[in-house]
Amino acid sequence: MPDLKEALHVDPFIPLREGTGQALPHALTLGTALVAGVQFTLLGAALVSLLRRKPSQVRGSRLAWGAFSLVNFVGPISYFLFGRKR
Repeated sequence: MPDLKEALHVDPFIPLREGTGQALPHALTLGTALVAGVQFTLLGAALVSLLRRKPSQVRGSRLAWGAFSLVNFVGPISYFLFGRKR
């Protein structure tokens, strides 16, 4: 009969015992960090752009675009493509 620790363990990347391996391969960790960096850069750029623009230079509500920018890549990219008036 498995002990409680093994019975509750569901994540295949996290080892059960110390020294049995790393939690994630280095390439996957690096890739995740790069994607997260791009996501936060897009979010920051969208929010700064929203704060600096006058309401007349934005299609729709600045508050709504700010909230929508929190959606992964889709939000900030949509703001830059559709939310700004040129």
